[in-house]
Amino acid sequence: MTPRKELVPRYRPGFWGALSERERLEIAIGAILTQNTNWGNVCLALERLNLAQVLELEKLSKIKAQKLQSLIRSSGYFRQKSRKIKIFVEAVLNRGGSLKNWLSGPLEKTRKELLSLWGIGPETADSILLYVSQRPIFVVDAYTLRISRRLGWVHETSYDKLQKFFESHLPKKSSLYSEFHALFVALAKNYCRTKPICRGCPVSDICAHGVQVLRK
Repeated sequence: MTPRKELVPRYRPGFWGALSERERLEIAIGAILTQNTNWGNVCLALERLNLAQVLELEKLSKIKAQKLQSLIRSSGYFRQKSRKIKIFVEAVLNRGGSLKNWLSGPLEKTRKELLSLWGIGPETADSILLYVSQRPIFVVDAYTLRISRRLGWVHETSYDKLQKFFESHLPKKSSLYSEFHALFVALAKNYCRTKPICRGCPVSDICAHGVQVLRK
């Protein structure tokens, strides 16, 4: 989320305060833009959207597709993502124009509505529900799968099964889920990379893969 007077979003550990509609929209757009790219590229796109002062439902609804594509080009797949943003924004407007109100509805029903939108898959839908409306739903991404398998916790590759694994082993708290997800991301970027750096990893002593590597 972008702090006031800043153009680029940054993670603020432990922050779980009330969000404005603009902040909710920025987080939702960020969840769409982060598909198939890294967060640095998403930050560049969000910065350009902020500079252009178009991070509002009505403005995103009316902005020409070509202009929107140019603003989010850094995120990759910008034509498809432009269309996804347009569809998402129209869905919010058709439901009263309030992300807070729409996403605070019955969880299962709201999740199905998000998944019914073109270009919104489980990870994006759950990211929106968790980070935009603070619903207790665990987000599974490639980092979650990679770390969980190396730790020896699971052997599943199914999104739903891995999500159920975490939700059945953790207290059902949205703040805990978001912090857990952020820690997974940090661990994956610093240690549990595609080619892991096991020496110095903070969880190497409980990691099946790490223990095996360090014994050699």
